[in-house]
Order: sequence, then C-alpha cells, then structure tokens
Amino acid sequence: MAEPTTTVQGPRTRLIATLALLSVCIFWGATFLWMKEGTDALQAIYGAERPAAVGAFFLLWRFLVAALLMPIVVPRSVKRLDRAALKWGFLLSLPFTLGFLLQIFGLAQSDVLPSQSAFLTSLYVVATPLIAAIVFRRVPPRGVMIGVVLATLGAAYIKGPPQGGLSLGAWATIGCAVVFGVHILMTDTGTKRADPMAVTLVMFVFATLFTAVAVVLAPGGIALFEPVPLAAALSSVEFWRTMLLCATLATVVAVSVLNRWQKELLPSRAAIVYTAEPVFASVISIIAGRDRLDGWLVFGAVMILLANVSAEFLRKRSRLPVNTQTPAQGGGL
Repeated sequence: MAEPTTTVQGPRTRLIATLALLSVCIFWGATFLWMKEGTDALQAIYGAERPAAVGAFFLLWRFLVAALLMPIVVPRSVKRLDRAALKWGFLLSLPFTLGFLLQIFGLAQSDVLPSQSAFLTSLYVVATPLIAAIVFRRVPPRGVMIGVVLATLGAAYIKGPPQGGLSLGAWATIGCAVVFGVHILMTDTGTKRADPMAVTLVMFVFATLFTAVAVVLAPGGIALFEPVPLAAALSSVEFWRTMLLCATLATVVAVSVLNRWQKELLPSRAAIVYTAEPVFASVISIIAGRDRLDGWLVFGAVMILLANVSAEFLRKRSRLPVNTQTPAQGGGL
C-alpha cells in the first residue's frame, strides 16, 4: 500500500493535539488501577485459576457498554457510517482487541501491579517508530529518536533499576506494547480515510464480538456464564464501578479524542506523547495508596517529560512551508 499524503500542521494545531492526547493519558493511567480492581473483584467470584477468561470477560462488558454509549454520546458516529468506516473500524479492532486482551491478561496475574503494567505498556514508544522504519524504510526525525531513548530510559527505571527476569504476565504486557504500536500506525491511516467517530463506533462493536469469542475460547470461559456465578458478578458493585469508569472515560471519551486528534501528529510523535501515561498511572496509584513517591519515580517521570520536549522542539525542520502536501511518515499496514 502506498503511503498517504497529509497536511503539515501548524504549531497551534500540534499543541492542541498534544494536549488532547495528554488528556487521554490521564484516563488511561487511571485504567490500570480500575482494571486491576475490576479483575480482582471477578476473581474473588470465579477464582484465580482462569485469568485469561476473567480478563476477557471484563473487556467484553467494557466494550459492550462503550458500543452502546457511543451513538448517544457522539451521534455523528452513526450519521457518518459508510463503507470506509466499516472497513477501517474492523481493521483497527484487530490490534485494538488483541492489545487489550494481552494487557488485561498480564494485569490479572498476581505478580503484575498496575504501575508495572503501565510502564511495560509504554514500550510502544519504541515499537511504533521501529515498526514504521521496517515497513516504510524511513528513519524518524532526530528529536523523535532522542525522545525514544529518553522515554525508554524513563519507563525502564521509573520503578528502580530492573532486577530479575520477567514473568508470563510481564511478557504478555510487552506483547501488548508491540501490538499497540501497530494500532498507532494503523490509526494514523484509518482516521484520515474515514470519519474518526464512525471508525471508533465500528471498532467498539467488533471489539465486543472478538472479546466474546475470547471468553468462550479461554480455558474455563464458558463457566463464567453459568447462572449463579454470573448473577454474583453482575451484582458486584466493584465490578460495575470499575467497568463503567473504563467504558466511559477510558474508552468512549479517550478513544474518541485519540481518533480525532492523533492524525494531527506523526505516529512516532504521538507514541512519545503517550509515554506520559505511566507517569499519570503512578500518580494515581500513589493517591490510591498503592504506591509511594521516591527518587526513581521522579527520575523516570522527568525522563519521559524530556522525551516529549525533545520530540516537540528538536524535530527535523521541514523545508516545505506549512499547509504543503507531503508524504506522511506513517501509513497503512
């Protein structure tokens, strides 16, 4: 597939897009805590021996509620439905769903804390430019590459020097980061070729279908729908609280903002903005009493913030004037 063309945006548009994506990071940072609390509530009912099924079950309800809310919150998502939106919504739902399944499987493991999951997920800042370089044989701008190094350093050391090997849950979360890197690149193309809100609605619908299949195929998944435990799960206040927060703020609102504004930035630049997510996750975890502030946390947060500054102010300057049509760095996969 040939690379699409895009309009080089001015500083004001890039600033608005960056702030919009940072707001997404706040909601996503809180999601790690919400998903951990939600899966813990479900495991108290279903048992801890089926983490894959429990994680997929939580996502099933999250995406179902999001799909139902989307036409109400954003009526345009229905009015702008067309063949292009159906196509790109379906394509984006594949890495979107797989990434979340890997992420929540990792979170369902007892040895993966919300903050650790956030830091490992943020490695998509490395995956995104590397995947783009492999597919399009194009090196990202200098400032972005410096930002990748700083962001990786911050994500690696924000919880202190890495020690020991990685668990199954940690590897699943790293896999999630790679898949989300693919999703970022595909979003850059899909939301330029179809209405972003219509694409978002279609993506939620297919994500609901895919997570339902994942629950059924996961070991012990069918048992989750037995009347007695299902009634217990659906009467859990903690499950509904965390799931509704994830479905509304972290899914409908956050993904709608993402699909509207990410296209205004280069994919590699957007990936670096998203590295603020583990910083917000840590702050929220500290407020919730699940983590504590220390020197390593400050060091990691500073490195990630410097990564954003580097990407914004050390970009390779284009010789073309603003509003000139130039090839996009990202593209379809």
